[in-house]
Amino acid sequence: MSRKSSRKFAKVYPNVWKSEKMRNVGASAKLLAMYFLTSPSYCMVGIYEQPKELIRKHTGLSHEGLDQAFSELIRVGFVRYDDATEVVWVVDMAVSQVSDGRLSESQEKGVLNELARLSIECQFPFVEEFIQHYKTRYPFLPCDAEELCFV
Repeated sequence: MSRKSSRKFAKVYPNVWKSEKMRNVGASAKLLAMYFLTSPSYCMVGIYEQPKELIRKHTGLSHEGLDQAFSELIRVGFVRYDDATEVVWVVDMAVSQVSDGRLSESQEKGVLNELARLSIECQFPFVEEFIQHYKTRYPFLPCDAEELCFV
């Protein structure tokens, strides 16, 4: 379901370490957070397939360590994870990876196309939640995921 990323780099701002979310988690959760921000499976809107077995392989976290780190990141609202589909949503990723300011028309189209692909083609969870979370920041977003089929 996932596609190969064409990205060459990810933006990870130094102030991530000062954020309340990162200050309120342990070392393993911080490692997992950095993994999600730089994962080879990355998607600019932060919704992508990320099997736990692959996370363990890449990070070296044990089953128990990964579960604890996930719990911490979920508790502080950094990520959501759907075990059935192995899809993660890095909740605030779009702010740094898409834009923290005004988007160009082509960037807006890119976000809409990516959300439509995730919702319609891949049937990934979290697209509706993404829209609700970001619609005040990105007014070009549709009212709900069903409208993405008209993009």
